[in-house]
Amino acid sequence: LRCVTTRANGLPAVAAYVRRAGDPAWTALAMDVLRIEEGTIAEILTFGPDVFAAFGLAPTLEAEREPGA
Repeated sequence: LRCVTTRANGLPAVAAYVRRAGDPAWTALAMDVLRIEEGTIAEILTFGPDVFAAFGLAPTLEAEREPGA
């Protein structure tokens, strides 16, 4: 997984991307929005990749070059 931190409605969120073996890029997987109460995670709301565009997130991320490639 590759994760990108962001915010959703003022709450902290993490956008997760997945890259399967042989794929040329990371593909949007899910966004987790965290509700924090008294310093602890009280709730995690998970959304599918269809919400990425609404938060200005790309549907794919370029894969980094492997060392020695």
